[in-house]
Amino acid sequence: MANIKIYGDIESGSMFFVGSTVDPKPLGVVIASEHPTRADRIVIKRNDRFKRDKVSFRVLFRRLNINRICNKQGEELVATLGYDRAQVVEYINAQSNLQGGTAGGDGSGTDMIGTDVSFKLDDTSTSIMISSGHEFGVNTIKAINNNGVIDIVSVLGDLVHFTNLEVGRISGDDGNLIAGGINDVINYLNELFTVGPFEQVVISDPEATTIADVGGVDDNGTFKGVDALDPITDDLWQSMDSGTNDAGYLSTQDIDQAGEYFTFDIRGKGTYMFGLVHTDSSYNAGLYTGSSVYADPSVFCNNAAGTNANHGFQFAFGFHIGNAHASWTLYGANTAYRMGEAWYDHANSFDMKDEWNADQPVKMRVGLDNDGYISVWSKGDEAGEWKLHARTTYAAKEGASFRLGIKLMSNNSRINTMPKYHLLAATAPTMYFRYIESPDGNFEYPLFATTEEAEYYDIQNGGTGTYHTHTYTDDPTNTTWYMPDTNGVMNGTSAPAFDMSLGSTASYTEITSLSNADQAPPQFSQADMTRQEGDSVIIQINPADTNYSTSVSISPLGSGLVFDGGSILMGTLNDVAVDTTYTITVTRANSYGSTTGSMDLTVTNVAPTQTQTTPFTKALDFAGSNEYAVTVNASALSNPVRMDGVAMTTSAPTIAGNTSSDSNARPWATAIVFKADGHNSNQHIWNQGEGANNGDDNIYLRLSAARNLYLGWGREGDGINELEIGYIGGNINGWWGVYIAHNGTRWSGSNATASNLADSFDVRLMSNNTNGGWGVGSNLSTIANWGQTGARMDRAVNGYFSVGGRRGNRSFHGKVASMVNTTLKRGDSMPTDAEIKEMVTDPIQWVTDYKVGESYRPSHVDYNNSNFALGGNSETYSTSVWLMGDGTSDSYANGMRNYIQPSEQNYTKLQLNSMVSNDIQSVTIQGLT
Repeated sequence: MANIKIYGDIESGSMFFVGSTVDPKPLGVVIASEHPTRADRIVIKRNDRFKRDKVSFRVLFRRLNINRICNKQGEELVATLGYDRAQVVEYINAQSNLQGGTAGGDGSGTDMIGTDVSFKLDDTSTSIMISSGHEFGVNTIKAINNNGVIDIVSVLGDLVHFTNLEVGRISGDDGNLIAGGINDVINYLNELFTVGPFEQVVISDPEATTIADVGGVDDNGTFKGVDALDPITDDLWQSMDSGTNDAGYLSTQDIDQAGEYFTFDIRGKGTYMFGLVHTDSSYNAGLYTGSSVYADPSVFCNNAAGTNANHGFQFAFGFHIGNAHASWTLYGANTAYRMGEAWYDHANSFDMKDEWNADQPVKMRVGLDNDGYISVWSKGDEAGEWKLHARTTYAAKEGASFRLGIKLMSNNSRINTMPKYHLLAATAPTMYFRYIESPDGNFEYPLFATTEEAEYYDIQNGGTGTYHTHTYTDDPTNTTWYMPDTNGVMNGTSAPAFDMSLGSTASYTEITSLSNADQAPPQFSQADMTRQEGDSVIIQINPADTNYSTSVSISPLGSGLVFDGGSILMGTLNDVAVDTTYTITVTRANSYGSTTGSMDLTVTNVAPTQTQTTPFTKALDFAGSNEYAVTVNASALSNPVRMDGVAMTTSAPTIAGNTSSDSNARPWATAIVFKADGHNSNQHIWNQGEGANNGDDNIYLRLSAARNLYLGWGREGDGINELEIGYIGGNINGWWGVYIAHNGTRWSGSNATASNLADSFDVRLMSNNTNGGWGVGSNLSTIANWGQTGARMDRAVNGYFSVGGRRGNRSFHGKVASMVNTTLKRGDSMPTDAEIKEMVTDPIQWVTDYKVGESYRPSHVDYNNSNFALGGNSETYSTSVWLMGDGTSDSYANGMRNYIQPSEQNYTKLQLNSMVSNDIQSVTIQGLT
């Protein structure tokens, strides 16, 4: 269980319990004492509230473990500061009784002139956090107007905390500047500082209170009519004309209970109608009053000839462009009304008249009042206050349901904000929140006596209304209790004080339980551990001679540890590719119940000793903008992937796993190590071919905008064969290796099927995080991965070999550390997994192990030469190994030289295009460098 920071704050006058469900309490009312029987526990009460017996103080924490308590700085009082229990009690009582002046020291407050300041609620909605570093309890401060600037003062008393906050420099809970004039800012802040308002209380006992939340939700309704306009301003909708039934808003949500309503902002001195429109079912059931023609919802803003402002409304109230005080007249099926204070006393009680005349936002409320009358209000200057313009003299009929309707009847009429709907939780049952301590020290909650309560709690917390049951051997009533499946706690270490998930503070009542000290087993408790892979580990799970059963589970699997069934968990930790945390969960059970405890064992990855020959300390950095590296010569003599310029089909191998024996077959292999940047575009990492014009043939490795790697072969404008190699978006900034080998088989278009293509290639995707770290994995050239097929492979693929783009377009954004191009022998075995891994991860050693002294095929012939030697011209033309800066002759001026013969610069040198000297960069590649 997490620690709790307990501390007092003079400026807010509050005592905080951060990390618990207890909201802030006023200074001076919190008292701590030692628990009478538990040596490591204390009791915390408040002396200004009593239990129902009117004698005992309200308990905040019954058995709080002193090892969990920290000060404001997060220092543990016991483990870090060395406090004993008496000193912990003394600390809490001293914090509760802090005394001192205000932030300014003389009651005048901290001057904030010229300062940007932001206010935000914490995640529990119990504290107000200020960018100055101060924090206050909710409902303890308020904002007031002080001659054009804003002061922050205490709700009770006369403490001034901050003065001279300037409009235009104050940000709200969303991090954005609060818009509007000084009254708008004050209203915003006071709504932020205040928990609520809540408008319907669910009846419950005094110790188990909850309130149904009626906070607004965006409606996302429909703007209707031919004169609809989405303006260039920040307003959502505006009318293009001055018609009476051709532009308006109709909500998606409907309301059907007294006390439910909609809110929204309008802006612009224009003509409006605000009212309620029957839902189709309500109208068809005859639940309207007055004219059935006007009450018909189908004619609302339908632009039909002969319709007017009445059509579609049951009742509506209007603002008029010619009225300086806004209020105008009434429309709808039944206009019997009672005038409100914001109409008959509009000079004084329509508080937003200045904003109305100045084209500033005016907040409106339309809905059913608490007696079921259709009503229209506007927001007053004071936070939370609404002023009535008009209401019906008749209540809505039982069963009627309504949508919000707004008509915009002039071209200056605008809806400024998305309407919100505010619904009451009329179906909420009476909620009695209970918890039990069973066995001692283990707390389970929330528990309800009825299924209705559990279902309601589960739905309100994001579930689907499901629950499960509990009975407890130490509950003398043997009651079946219902726990919601969402947010249920079954291994709490302290009693819950409150639940706030339903929109208000709900107190918990304890279920009386018998002592379990000698019944259920004690909960497993062990400090977390960190060990290296390969270490031998022994963990004591149980003391000797236990009389309960024990089961152990470890997640994830594969730790290497085994439980002996008695008291010991032991074994040798398996190797891990990256640091891995295993959660060891221990369940102990006997006839009285069970307990569950856990610990974390973190196994660290030990980097293997590097034995590579290839250093991997440099890479070429490509940043798009037509940057690429390209061979200086396009000759088939020196480009293995050009396949000697042969343009014909070739037969498949006669032996599975071999290259083709066809005299025209020119098998080849490539290997690249690269790192992609987060650029969202279609990019070629390497390309052999002619270019981007129709009729150009290319073979390539590309990265799509969606972060998928593809191998492609085909002609622009005439069809492509493409293999989806894999998705690298989950590690887009990591280093990857791709090996591609072609066995020499070339197909006609009709024979270029997924099955034939799959048999013609060997493709591997590697990284430090795959297959234990740079493992080759399985061949990805499968039928399922060939998404595009049917393109001819019997055309010559001419042109240059380029790295970092397709010579003029599809530029790569990222780094390339190495690139290998090589011929494969005809009628010979394809490279093994060991050779593939070495070609990608250690190309210099691969040359030593698999090339030097071995037979090979020159790029432009079908026969094999013998005795591959470094520095030979034929060998250089058949195999290119570019180390991208790590080569002995590599430089910006020299280009990237072929490791086989670094002095050769007329055929296999990579020439840098549109690049600069610092594009050769130092890198570290995990597992390779």
